[in-house]
Amino acid sequence: MDFTATLLPRLHLFELIDQPWYPRAARNLSTDYLHTVSTRMGLFDAAADVLARGLQAAGTDTLVDLGSGGRGPVPRMQRLLEARHGLKTQAVLTDLYPNAEAAERARSEGATYLSRPVDARQVPADLRGMRTLFNALHHFKPEEVREVLEDAQRRGEAFAAFEVVHRTPGGVLGTLFVPLLVLLFTPFIRPLTPLRLLLTYALPVAPLALTWDGLVSTLRAHRPEELKALTQSLQRPGYTWEVGEVREKGKGSVTYVLGMPVR
Repeated sequence: MDFTATLLPRLHLFELIDQPWYPRAARNLSTDYLHTVSTRMGLFDAAADVLARGLQAAGTDTLVDLGSGGRGPVPRMQRLLEARHGLKTQAVLTDLYPNAEAAERARSEGATYLSRPVDARQVPADLRGMRTLFNALHHFKPEEVREVLEDAQRRGEAFAAFEVVHRTPGGVLGTLFVPLLVLLFTPFIRPLTPLRLLLTYALPVAPLALTWDGLVSTLRAHRPEELKALTQSLQRPGYTWEVGEVREKGKGSVTYVLGMPVR
């Protein structure tokens, strides 16, 4: 019996960042922080090898990132793909709630950030390339995860989702450090506006919101065995699914789901 799963059943509580009514300025506080901390700490660096396999299997050089928020780790992943695998990629960033300010910064870095909303469960047909989700799969219920994966498989597009939140006792306890991390990393966020400083240090809106969403994220996280069961039910000729965990020295593990067309 898996006692961790018994003690921590998946709870699909609400995250502030998911709510349509959540003020854009408050949502940007969170998504910009998440971009900064994932980039500065290299939380997803272990994903580079998995991404490379998907890109090569699909024969594409385009990443279509879903749930990009404040740009996420995609710019850093592009640099790693070139340095480690010699793969030069182009990126199209998308989100259900696009971050207009992050879009401007992405364009200045040579990436495309779509201003129109994009639902990961029904990606528009004109968006071709390997689909990615970084720390976003837990936002979906199991049946919605299936929709996300099925849509990629039906279109014959490579797919990869990566999660650094884990539904474990350690993952839950780790959220206690979120307020401190927000205070430490906020000075590195660009642009560092007076409003951001006010809502971080004078009024602790950002630390409290990110702590709540971080706790809910761990309780929402899909465990690897749950994802394996889901992908096994999707196996079809011409497309293959793989679930696993990768890790780089000195960093936490990254759970991944990789889907690839078989050519």
